[in-house]
Amino acid sequence: MRKLFVVFLALASFSACQEAPKNNETTDPKVELAAITDVVHNFYKWYSSGIERIDYVDSKGKFSKLDMAKVAAYHAQMMKSGFLSQAFIDNDMAYLKKYEAIWAKDKENGNEFPLSGEDHNRVFCGQDNDPKDYISGTLKVDLIGTNQAKTTNGDSKLELVKENGKWLISKIYCF
Repeated sequence: MRKLFVVFLALASFSACQEAPKNNETTDPKVELAAITDVVHNFYKWYSSGIERIDYVDSKGKFSKLDMAKVAAYHAQMMKSGFLSQAFIDNDMAYLKKYEAIWAKDKENGNEFPLSGEDHNRVFCGQDNDPKDYISGTLKVDLIGTNQAKTTNGDSKLELVKENGKWLISKIYCF
């Protein structure tokens, strides 16, 4: 296992030093898989190290709603990780807006019970999942062309995009 880890680190270091391929160049799938694995595991490592908790839900009225300034602060904090694309933020905002509409329709208030869509950690896809499984677990990676990939990690599926030669997470699905 230790030898495998050393090989993985060597591949990850090698891939970090490579220039982004030109349009007419092909890339080595092993290098791409190592880079994707590195991004996913390092994102979960960063996230589990304890990001600041930002409560972006305003539950003071008849029903809960998003505090957009706090949502922006939460998203800015997530982007500082360096592992996420703007598409991740766009997808997360769509998710939050979807549930904000449900809160208004059903008159849900966070002071009374867990809100729909907010009753679990959307990054670890649950409440009690062990971060170690996400930081070092085996990934199943499917490359889709040269600039997109999908991977499964624990209870989550991730979509990644390659932007400016770097793999970034664009969406996390929980299943």
